[in-house]
Amino acid sequence: MIPFRSITLIGCLFLPFLIWGQTPDIHPLKFNGGLICGTTLSQVHGDGVGGFNKISYNFGATVEIENQERKALLLSVIYNNKGSRRPPNPQNGDYETWAYQFTYIDLPVVYSFPYSLVEFQAGLQPSVFLKGEENFDNNGYIETGLPLKDFDLSAVIGARIEYGDRTYIHSKLTQSIIPITPLPDNPSGTWTTRMRNMTLELGVTILVSKIN
Repeated sequence: MIPFRSITLIGCLFLPFLIWGQTPDIHPLKFNGGLICGTTLSQVHGDGVGGFNKISYNFGATVEIENQERKALLLSVIYNNKGSRRPPNPQNGDYETWAYQFTYIDLPVVYSFPYSLVEFQAGLQPSVFLKGEENFDNNGYIETGLPLKDFDLSAVIGARIEYGDRTYIHSKLTQSIIPITPLPDNPSGTWTTRMRNMTLELGVTILVSKIN
């Protein structure tokens, strides 16, 4: 039986497309699709360390619905590694380092609108949690003991520019709207408050059909 939470996420994803498809514009909508890949720079608000020091990757697929003014709705399914990393500072005698790695399937629904040569984007991103790991001894990642929630919901802002007739270069910033952990009973160490994901993502989108 499909959990109610999954039904809610699916509804959040497809409702904007149903509304967009009912536009009174007499011009037909354009559909396009393609692949996404890129680099994820991430941190976790609430772990006591700042800076986008965790570097990983993301990849997935996207579907775009565009009208005559080149305003578009984008629906994507993206495999993404997030988390945080505390880098050492040997110059100050600090050799301590550790990292969290959280794996998600991101399902962003983004509205894109052009301005000059740039397309700006804003939207929401439900995410399904797959796996949480930590590395505190430099011997590799093991399953984390953090009570991570099995879903996330983030706000998304970004921009992209054309690079060739089928390719965009894009960047986006995401921030969890809801916490991914509860409030700890005894805040200390790397878990001081409710945690939230933050990412800065850079990458390319390669479409099946030409952009124009």
